[in-house]
Amino acid sequence: MKLEILEKDSYYHIYNKCINGGVIFESDENMRYFLALVKKYFSKKITILSYCLLQNHYHFLVKIDCDGENATQILSNLFNAYAKAFNKQQNRTGSLFEKHFKRKHISSNEYLINTILYIHKNPEHHNLISDFSQYKFSSYKDIVAKKSNIISIDEVVNLFDTIENFTFCHKNTEFNFFDKNKDTYKVLETLQEKVTLQENKIPMKDKFYKYIENLQNTITSKLEEVDGVAKFQEDIWQRAEGGGGKTRVIENGAIFEKGGVNISKVFGELPEVLRNQFGVKEGNFFACGLSLVLHPINPFVPTVHANWRYFEMYDEDGNIVTQWFGGGQDLTPYYLFDNDAIHFHTICKSACDLHNEGFYKKFKETCDNYFWNAHRNEARGIGGLFFDYLKETDEFSMQDRFNFVTEVGNSFLKSYVPIVEKRKEIEFTTAHKEWQEVRRGRYVEFNLVHDRGTLFGLKTNGRIESILMSLPPIVQWKYNHTIEETSEEAKLLEVLAKPKDWVLC
Repeated sequence: MKLEILEKDSYYHIYNKCINGGVIFESDENMRYFLALVKKYFSKKITILSYCLLQNHYHFLVKIDCDGENATQILSNLFNAYAKAFNKQQNRTGSLFEKHFKRKHISSNEYLINTILYIHKNPEHHNLISDFSQYKFSSYKDIVAKKSNIISIDEVVNLFDTIENFTFCHKNTEFNFFDKNKDTYKVLETLQEKVTLQENKIPMKDKFYKYIENLQNTITSKLEEVDGVAKFQEDIWQRAEGGGGKTRVIENGAIFEKGGVNISKVFGELPEVLRNQFGVKEGNFFACGLSLVLHPINPFVPTVHANWRYFEMYDEDGNIVTQWFGGGQDLTPYYLFDNDAIHFHTICKSACDLHNEGFYKKFKETCDNYFWNAHRNEARGIGGLFFDYLKETDEFSMQDRFNFVTEVGNSFLKSYVPIVEKRKEIEFTTAHKEWQEVRRGRYVEFNLVHDRGTLFGLKTNGRIESILMSLPPIVQWKYNHTIEETSEEAKLLEVLAKPKDWVLC
């Protein structure tokens, strides 16, 4: 079997068995010792989503948080350390595991779900126990109890939306996940049907708000790690008319000069401006979303913006009369690196293609049109994705819309963080910084003149500090500012004057 090369920020099913059909765990103590080594070697380098240890083999579902070559060495060191200890205890010599640990790349949320279910059901599959949920050496019980020092429980539960859905999927599905002939996993329509039935019991507004709460935690934790100095300061606020939010701001860091990752949910009577927009005399609404903007110190690191939101409107009896999703993510560089633009758009396209091959082209074009400073006749940045009013249609249910929007949200860190890490050490001059501040002025102009989210927040009595968090701390407006025609600055303006296709559709 050809071994895949491990890649950072990717998910893998890692498994192996004892050489020559022997055992790798003679006792419970062996398994506990192995898990202690796992915790030691994986710490902050490899995230575990699920595991199962059986007498003659093991399974792990992991996310690689470090360089792939480093991750491979960590795994090899772990297995070698256990093998040496086991051989000494059992007075044996030679290899313990089959050569090279097996690994399968997990390419979608559906595949992740199937793998978790397969791993947890493994003891039952091998007739070791009649009820897999009672097996001691798998991650199932820890996840249900929400207590573990090695499992990323929040990430696992987020895949299933709720802990109730997690247990439902495990206990109410016919299991035949592994196709031995093809050495791969089957995609189970029955699983998806049952997941959908359970998901339909949870109001969409509650499900999406739970998602953005988890996403806010994931993003802010990763950005603090990337910055290495500054921490997000949290500010919880309430809206008099109904609702509130959680603002998290980072300032004066090693990488980020200013940034925010905010969530909010607001509800109540429709403001007049929205009644006029929707053509109704009265009505109530609910809206929630996550919005983020990051302004780096280094001019060679781009500013980034993203948001994902959900809206409902009700009749006088409280019935939903309309609902939709919106959002997207876009990049605003000050100096253009083609490879960065290609990377960002490739991740956007990959997220779209998992749901509809036409989405990327459509939403990329929408983004180019939306983030257009009409009074300047130029784009705010190099685009990305933008979508709004994603409602239920004959082709797409609201669950389909939820799945798509959360796919894009989950892809954000992968689209942006590698660019930051690649450019953060580039030396810059005062002239580079001045150009950044001039371009920041154009960013401010767009947000105050054209941005729907800013205008919506201001017109619904949102919290001003949170709404204007998106504005950079230091900006310049130079009168009749000019640049050299052949400069790097001019190269950027050429692209901003005519949006470019960065990846093939």
